[in-house]
Amino acid sequence: MVKTGPNGRKARYAWVTVMGISFMLVTGCTLLDNRTDVGTVEPSSSVVKQVNPANVAYKQGEAVTVVSDTPLYIQRVDRREDLDSVKLQSYTTHMEKWKVRSAEGEWIKVQDENRGTVWFPAWYASKESRSIEAVTPQTFKLHPDRKLYLSPGSTTSWPIGAEEAFLIKEWNGWYGVSITPRNWTKNSLDYLPPLLWVKAEDIDQHENIKDGWLQQNSSLTTTSIRHLTYLKFNREETSNQVKRWLGEPDWKEHSSNLSDTGQKMSIGETWRYEREDSQFLVTFTQAGKIARTEWRILQGGQTYSWDKYYFSTGEEYEHTNKTDAKVLPATLPWKPIWTNQGGINYTFLQAANEDVLLMEGDDGGFSGFHYESSMYALDRDSGEKLWEVNAGYGIQQAQMDIEREHVTLFTDYDPVKKGYTDRVRQLRLNDGKVMWGFNPKRGYEVNYITAAKNVVVVDSRLSETSNGGHLSVLNSKNGKILWTRKLNKDYQLLNQRAEDPYVLYWDKGKLTAADPLTGRVVWNIVAKKSTVDHPENNPYFDGIYRKDPFQSAKPERWMLLADQWTLVDLNTGKKREHFAAKQEQQIEVLNDGMVLIRENKHGDQYGEYEDFTTTLYDPQRGQKRWSVNAKIERGLVEGDQVYVIRNGSPAALDYKTGKLRWSVKETLGTVRHLINQGSYTLINDQLLLPTGADLLVFNAQNGELIGRVNDIVTGQPEHRDRQAKNGAINRIGDEVYIGSSNGRFSLYKSQDLLSEMVQ
Repeated sequence: MVKTGPNGRKARYAWVTVMGISFMLVTGCTLLDNRTDVGTVEPSSSVVKQVNPANVAYKQGEAVTVVSDTPLYIQRVDRREDLDSVKLQSYTTHMEKWKVRSAEGEWIKVQDENRGTVWFPAWYASKESRSIEAVTPQTFKLHPDRKLYLSPGSTTSWPIGAEEAFLIKEWNGWYGVSITPRNWTKNSLDYLPPLLWVKAEDIDQHENIKDGWLQQNSSLTTTSIRHLTYLKFNREETSNQVKRWLGEPDWKEHSSNLSDTGQKMSIGETWRYEREDSQFLVTFTQAGKIARTEWRILQGGQTYSWDKYYFSTGEEYEHTNKTDAKVLPATLPWKPIWTNQGGINYTFLQAANEDVLLMEGDDGGFSGFHYESSMYALDRDSGEKLWEVNAGYGIQQAQMDIEREHVTLFTDYDPVKKGYTDRVRQLRLNDGKVMWGFNPKRGYEVNYITAAKNVVVVDSRLSETSNGGHLSVLNSKNGKILWTRKLNKDYQLLNQRAEDPYVLYWDKGKLTAADPLTGRVVWNIVAKKSTVDHPENNPYFDGIYRKDPFQSAKPERWMLLADQWTLVDLNTGKKREHFAAKQEQQIEVLNDGMVLIRENKHGDQYGEYEDFTTTLYDPQRGQKRWSVNAKIERGLVEGDQVYVIRNGSPAALDYKTGKLRWSVKETLGTVRHLINQGSYTLINDQLLLPTGADLLVFNAQNGELIGRVNDIVTGQPEHRDRQAKNGAINRIGDEVYIGSSNGRFSLYKSQDLLSEMVQ
């Protein structure tokens, strides 16, 4: 099995060690992708080869070739600069050739197509530099009053300070020393280890570095290990080699999808090493080679997360997360009852009956990078896939019938035939058998489908430039047309589920409810066209309602009629409550029917948090209960608390007053523009929320971060906020259904998590 725990250890952070050595000497790897160990180097008193200072004699426009691993600096470095704060742009990954832009002192400046303007010591362009070799890992100390040099024979030198350093190169009685940056990341800039040189005769002591860098008995600091992994890891290293270097991981988990959208899914394995001050993740391909790494470091109250996707020291790091933080989540070994591994990244639960789960798969891509989505069904007891319909990169929609025994699908693209064709068909949920199909009227294109009681409603048009619509209302049992209706320009079809009692549409200044079987008008409401844009037209808005895949919605709905939000009784057409609608305003209906109203004083839904006001509106009393100067979203009411996202951070409010009870802002920080990754789920006093790449567990009473759930990878499903809100995580009784961003969908028992908490 891929899921393993820390050998029964419950005290995950009982070990933090501090290394008390001045310098480290790291060898055994060149800084190339193809590395060769050359054995332990014994510093000797042999005569150091005399090297003439690199007096630059290059002219502007002259061609120069540098060796692999040449340090490229953003600007020239002099002896007044601190060695651990030097701004290094990158290292070369192979021999590279440029034309000299200028030459000053020991430095050459060139213009690189990808890196921009960079400087490097001229010695790296000499023929002598091509005989640099690598040496094996050692710690070392230098004789007193010795210096580090910009390059062998350089006139630029620095006295030895308190910097941690690794020796990584050897050349004719000189050794290359890699200096650990004081800050790896600061002000959104990366600081890479600069490479300097020391004479071999200046080395006083040396000692090999033992393997098992991240094991409990290791004396290495996290900073030292981070530097070691930067120097040693490359794409050709295997999991066996990494295990020798780092030791056994605390956890082994399924990785995120290592392929881009449009390519076959590739799930590797991620190893997690957890310390109190850091976490290190190494992901391997299916062939057992390094695919990526990630450090999560507590550093001055902040967590920096960075990935190194291409493993040679010349490649740049890519920052994937930066959060003000004080803690890192420990892993919780909550084991699933079953897991289904799908072939598309995101897995959302859309609907269910007692035996079958209706699922939606989506690759998460957009703006030309969306290639695949599907609808499929899983056996609720075993997780076995029953059937699947792949929609490729086209439209897909699904509507369950009122008995929840069949699902009607609309797709407009056939990935097998690689062509566009509108298809409306009903499938039996338990086996995928096609029960009937519907072909739109000749010349018409299907916009989308929806449903009402016992019917499927197909909305179609003559062409994209058509000013009106054409409704075909089908009997959900056999697909036969019951009635049709032509609608005028700017019409709106307002049905959402098969539980809707009538076919609902706005046309020519009226909201109309028509009998599903006959088309007879049952009630209507006079309402002008709204001048306010509906918030659900914005793909980033996660929806007014959270839809429960296991239960039917109440027969009432907040609708935008004229310029008012109106709560309409769908059975009678009675307007229960209303309040003024505003441009860029968002409303959210909570699980008890109360309404959160979010407004920005500048009319900008993506504005600064301090410009937002959120109001809790009570529709039964027709009045506002409270208002707070904050952006409050994704509420879950439980007793006298409401769990929310407050100004980008998970939090809890007093439900009666809106006052803050707790927030994890100081623990995990704030995200400026959140994507809904999934809704809150409450299990006794444990509050679950997908956040970043993890499913986090909080103490619901005080907001304490308890940990993250083992082997669940969550992601940022941009433009799929509503699917994530409704389908990423759901609980019914003791059953908890959890989706992921790596094609996995699992059933858990809530009691098992509670048992883990007790232990």
